[in-house]
Amino acid sequence: MLINFLEKQSLPICVKGFRKGESYKSFLAEHIGSKHFLRIDIESFFPSITSTKIKDEFSNIVFCNADDEKEGLLDLISNIVTLNDALPQGACTSPAISNIVMARVDQRILKYCQVFEVRYTRYADDLLFSSSKFDFSEKKWFIKKVKHILNSQKLKLNYSKIKFGKNELVLNGYVISETGIRLSRKRLSDIRHSVSFVMKNRRLIESSDPDIFISKANKMSLIHRNLTNHPFDTMFQFVQYICGYRAFLISMVDNIFALTPFQKELQRLIRRTESAIKVLT
Repeated sequence: MLINFLEKQSLPICVKGFRKGESYKSFLAEHIGSKHFLRIDIESFFPSITSTKIKDEFSNIVFCNADDEKEGLLDLISNIVTLNDALPQGACTSPAISNIVMARVDQRILKYCQVFEVRYTRYADDLLFSSSKFDFSEKKWFIKKVKHILNSQKLKLNYSKIKFGKNELVLNGYVISETGIRLSRKRLSDIRHSVSFVMKNRRLIESSDPDIFISKANKMSLIHRNLTNHPFDTMFQFVQYICGYRAFLISMVDNIFALTPFQKELQRLIRRTESAIKVLT
């Protein structure tokens, strides 16, 4: 169903999440060169997509010879992909279905943005807007219009996550600006700190019970991970955390981001991260 049907549905060009050929990088890259930025977050995104919404949108792409057959098929699809009458977060089909349900909303927002020469991309519940001239912080009515469009699908804004940026915007460890995209210093600090911690404690890793190392690791001071609320439970989990950082860094060594001033720094950090993974494994 996912490969043969859901992923074959056409989507607006602004959709960058959970789509073949697109990624979080392309979600951000669309906004390189802009001066003003706005990020909007949808509250409880997946739980807000109910069975009713799914059947309404799928009725436009599912075809049967008889109405009762179509209704039965829509009910079947809805029952298969939902839990407690909503999309479950983590299910393999949920992202693709959310894109289909959001397609008309995305198209409406995209057309609205084109009036003001505003760029728009969406990655799951993250909506990103940018412009060279349109100052979002001075034109709050723009958010009200987007809110109105989202309300058509009974989706709500998460006001605590609305972010404005002028000349640059920091988002999930990335810094988007007029000149390109780079990693934030805070994100780089976390990576360096984690790798240095491994190298300083390599003897402890090689000679002691892994639980001792994990207990010590949970006392690190990280910026992007609250170890009090989300501690490492096992050595495997910690290794996956470091491997994730390696993949994160490799994804940034890409000409699409015009990161020439940072290339050597990132490549050195990738090598140090790989050394840390060898110590851990």
